[in-house]
Amino acid sequence: MFIYLGCYTDATHPDGLSTLELDEASCEMRVVESHPVANALYQTLSPDGKWLYSCTGEGLASFRAQGPRLFAEDAVRLGGSCCHVAAMQDGSRVVFADYLGGFAGSVEVAEGRFGKIALHRHSGSGPNLPRQDRAHCHQALPTPDGAAYCVVDLGLDEVVTYPGGKAFATSPSGAGPRHLLFHPNGRLAFLVSELGNLVSSLRWSPVTGFELLDSLPTLRSPLETASEKLSDGSHLAAAIRFTPDMKRVVVSNRGEESLAVFDFDEATGRLAFRARTTLPGSWPRDFLFVSRDLALVAMERSGEVHALRYDAEAGTFSVAATLGGFFRPVALLAAP
Repeated sequence: MFIYLGCYTDATHPDGLSTLELDEASCEMRVVESHPVANALYQTLSPDGKWLYSCTGEGLASFRAQGPRLFAEDAVRLGGSCCHVAAMQDGSRVVFADYLGGFAGSVEVAEGRFGKIALHRHSGSGPNLPRQDRAHCHQALPTPDGAAYCVVDLGLDEVVTYPGGKAFATSPSGAGPRHLLFHPNGRLAFLVSELGNLVSSLRWSPVTGFELLDSLPTLRSPLETASEKLSDGSHLAAAIRFTPDMKRVVVSNRGEESLAVFDFDEATGRLAFRARTTLPGSWPRDFLFVSRDLALVAMERSGEVHALRYDAEAGTFSVAATLGGFFRPVALLAAP
């Protein structure tokens, strides 16, 4: 099995995108190849699996994906700090979010080549300073019907749907929404809020938008209980993913260095804490299930990728193998 790993870069660590080979039996990993992609903070595949699109800091790059091998095809500058990219279901466009620039948008794509760009700039601020000093688009994600895409704005406490620009105010104010996840049933969505360390369930409709159903803290001991007093930056929720059976969501917690698992009721959206695993190393960012009982997690500050065995009955993880020596690893994607 091959995994694409995205990392931050600097002058002495220029290779932001690498391919890892993972032995599913032993969980051992090794680097197969690396590419000089600046600040490769997130990657996505085209629906047919032939193309990989990666953030490059100031824009996007495309690669022809052939198993572990990636062949550079095209690049486009967008002019900010691109932090997230996703492909629309019909493969005609990729959508992106730019954190520092406070904008998001879409780019037409055909056979790995970039075309027309549509930008949407956000303005305003939120109450949780300095992190909400202005708009900070953190994710762009297609809606389940493929007719639109959502932009999660950490700075404004909003999820905005395009085309149209309809905004949904997330709760509580100042929690700093980071990433959204749609359930395959097309009716439920889950949101992780970075500054408030919260996981929320939402009801989704392409007509009425989002409705908040439930929220729980992602940390063992919430830093504050009052909604107006949120994280000081020492603890920050990061990624959110479904377990392979699609019956739970998992959140990574930076500072607490943990993965927290939550059950949910598919009918009501009610959340229930299931289990928590504390990880060795520092600052877990993205994580990825590669099979029913095997996951990987990128530890940004300690520069490691852990292979984790998942106990579905208990909802816990155990470290099976570790590959270190990376510079700020932050994104994981399984190769086609």
